[in-house]
Amino acid sequence: MDIGEGRPIAYTALTKGTPVISRSGRRFGVVHQVMDDPAGNILHGIIVATKEGHRFVGRDLILKMTTTQVQCSLSDEDVDALPPVRRTRRRFALSLPRRRAGTGR
Repeated sequence: MDIGEGRPIAYTALTKGTPVISRSGRRFGVVHQVMDDPAGNILHGIIVATKEGHRFVGRDLILKMTTTQVQCSLSDEDVDALPPVRRTRRRFALSLPRRRAGTGR
């Protein structure tokens, strides 16, 4: 393990401002908030502060969390396509496309 990668940590030890990097190693933002279920200690994902605003990265897209960075499986193109997250009274809500009635999409 490279010293610059830091030591592996649990999501509960993740701190605001930790750099978030894509699969290519490009830093695309920093941790703004951890989204979890405190009752069950289940990580849902992280809200990342980027130049374009807040973006949600789900737990299945996180490869490794360390004391110095969060490594994601997202390509640079995937990062650019992440949907914005809007803030509603101290909480974040995902902006997802609506399904069309009767189409199943």
